[in-house]
Amino acid sequence: MTKFNFEEETTREGTFSIQYEGTEPVFGRTGLAPFWIADMDIKTPEAITEAMKKRLDNGIFGYTIWKNPKFYGPVKQWWKSRFDVDLTDDMITYAPSVLYTVSEAIRLNSEKGDGVILTMPTYNAFLKVLKGNDRKVVSCPLIEENNEYSFDFEHFEALCREPENKVYVHCNPHNPTGRVWTREELQKMKDICLQNDVFFVSDEIHMDFVRPKEDFVSMAELMEEDDPILVTTGLGKTFNLASLPHSYFITKNEPLKEKIVREFDHRYNVGTANSLILAAIEAAYMECGDWVDELNDHLEGNFDYISDYIDEHLSEHLSFKKPDSTYLAWISFEKSGIPDAVMHKALVDIGEIAVSPGHMYDLAENGRFRMNVASSRKRIEEGMERIHRTIERLKEESKV
Repeated sequence: MTKFNFEEETTREGTFSIQYEGTEPVFGRTGLAPFWIADMDIKTPEAITEAMKKRLDNGIFGYTIWKNPKFYGPVKQWWKSRFDVDLTDDMITYAPSVLYTVSEAIRLNSEKGDGVILTMPTYNAFLKVLKGNDRKVVSCPLIEENNEYSFDFEHFEALCREPENKVYVHCNPHNPTGRVWTREELQKMKDICLQNDVFFVSDEIHMDFVRPKEDFVSMAELMEEDDPILVTTGLGKTFNLASLPHSYFITKNEPLKEKIVREFDHRYNVGTANSLILAAIEAAYMECGDWVDELNDHLEGNFDYISDYIDEHLSEHLSFKKPDSTYLAWISFEKSGIPDAVMHKALVDIGEIAVSPGHMYDLAENGRFRMNVASSRKRIEEGMERIHRTIERLKEESKV
């Protein structure tokens, strides 16, 4: 019996949601059924909203100390209870956002024009971060076979040997494919980076969506003292708090930690902690484990529905492997023979649905789209019907 209702109808009316009201810059119009940006049509757990309300009742939101037991304790408890990882206070640092931390790690460990290695496909914001920091994107494509993705270690090692390539930005679990990296794979990546003096940044924002959670291995677990490695994560994805900027990072490299803290405290003056988020962290990590477990069961059911729908109605045109993590379905339409531009335009014009075009996460067209499944089953059913309608229309038009 479930304790939480993930089928509840939600509304974003009046909230200026990017998911709903921000489609025009990407898709050319508004009013689309949105399944694109990675936030959830699922309410934040009540324990968190109640904790934030209690903090609001105080009525004063001045500068707030994050170095306190109610920050460190919940973070350590979460990592130990869910992933069996022991953290210490000095390994954990509050930071303004995950992408700020990734950017700062890149800036402090490379120069303008240096190469930063990314797997392809990749989280699209990494591409923007590298461009904004005048770094060169160095592509290390994943090996894909039948919707299964593996890491190309031979190519990766060759790239790491190039002296101009200074940083590797890793994504675990991987966005957009949903791939969860094994302990052996992570150790091999780490060893290659250490041998070639390549700094290792691991974005683990989707860590709580690994199913089962025991399969998640963090780079934090493989760190040794002074390793040039940083892990960054936060509550934004897990608890649907993306509009409240925050993150924290984990490292055993004390000089690196001091450099980053000095940068955001003194150069950018963005080191002030969000008092509402500190309340949210305590509630989320101390009270919401069951909520996350049931949410993952719900997501698994949505993925099952999509897989079954494709098998029954669209197997000639779409292929999909259920991911082991995230709430993002990475769906291929390669076997349909429909060109990228035609498919993506038709999804908007015919299906009136916003799913993220695969080329957003790559340096080339790739015959895929990414669909957010973190919502009620009713919305997922509607979304698949819109995709089905789009492909049926394209099939009919191709016969004319």
